[in-house]
Amino acid sequence: MDIVRCLRTFCAVVENGSFTIAAVRLYLTQPSVSTHIRELEKHYGSILLNRKRDKITPTDTGKLLYQHAKEILQLTRETEDILDEVNNLLRGDIEIGASTVPGTYILPELLMKFKRLYPGLKLSLRIRDTSMIIKEVFEQKIDFGIVGDKIKKAGLIFHKLIHDHIVLIAHPSIKKKRLKLDELKDLPLVFRENSSGTRMTVTEELRKKGILVKDLDIVMELGSTEAVKQGVLAGLGASFVSERTIRNEEKQGLLKKIPVKGLKIDRNFWIVKRSSSNFSRTGKALYNFIRKESEKQ
Repeated sequence: MDIVRCLRTFCAVVENGSFTIAAVRLYLTQPSVSTHIRELEKHYGSILLNRKRDKITPTDTGKLLYQHAKEILQLTRETEDILDEVNNLLRGDIEIGASTVPGTYILPELLMKFKRLYPGLKLSLRIRDTSMIIKEVFEQKIDFGIVGDKIKKAGLIFHKLIHDHIVLIAHPSIKKKRLKLDELKDLPLVFRENSSGTRMTVTEELRKKGILVKDLDIVMELGSTEAVKQGVLAGLGASFVSERTIRNEEKQGLLKKIPVKGLKIDRNFWIVKRSSSNFSRTGKALYNFIRKESEKQ
């Protein structure tokens, strides 16, 4: 039995409350996850998980094992980091997170460039909303994150990465070429969810102009930028999105930008890490690479 691998699987099941989700996160099959848990329970002679229909939770023994397993995995990682230094970054794992826009439209190209420099490194990118990525950085579930909004939270450090411009988009059938601010109140809108960095930025800028969320006609909330674009394409309403996300659709005439008089929404993407976190050498290499590359954009 590979005890470290089994402990890593066990921690993933506890943290996600699901065999299925843990399998996806670890790139394993669900039977493999089940096998790892059975081997651990056999090894320790105790039931480690309460297998409920709606969620998997640790037993009292499982809770104790989880605490020690996290320490074991951390020590294992530190050992691997030492070997990574000896091997000059020839191998190692890096797990980072990003909100939808940077994770979909910015990071893939940067990660490809980094992978060319260090082909032996395994890169993993989680794409979540801004609030979730910040939470996972704080809880040290990922090395660092790239997000669309800066949230004040003790223990975290944010650095500016790339400038972004948010625009109002609509279906080409909308004949309006320009809107007044007050006209936004009568316009059917498709918005991202509350924890989205894009939504936070847009609602704050509108608030400064005297327009509150309750004043808007939000006909639907969707969980990703791609879903929002599809909603606009389907004629559900207009929406605010990052300008860089609609370049292809704009060229093809599928979506159009509509300027709003007196409203300009700019923001930065941020790279966030824990102030007290000691990066692995591999994580530090990627962190510094992304910051350096972003200065060129």
